[in-house]
Amino acid sequence: MINKKKKSIFDWIMDIILIALSLLIIVWLIQLIFGGSPGLSEFNFALIILISGFFIKLYREIGEMKVEVKYSFERLKNDMELIKNKLKIK
Repeated sequence: MINKKKKSIFDWIMDIILIALSLLIIVWLIQLIFGGSPGLSEFNFALIILISGFFIKLYREIGEMKVEVKYSFERLKNDMELIKNKLKIK
């Protein structure tokens, strides 16, 4: 059974920023294709920020999973010790 956690405010803000930046990059890409206004440097900068944001989000989610797995194994170890003690196994 997978335990779904509530999203924190940071997660909501990060999702909104990444979606907005993704839309901006798509619009800028379309404008660049048809000879529009954004310069290539602005487009590249936004693309770098978007990729960095995805990496930050991924790093945070992996960190949360590592902590959850660590505590799950500690709970499992404690449960096994309790079972051993109740069954009087050395």
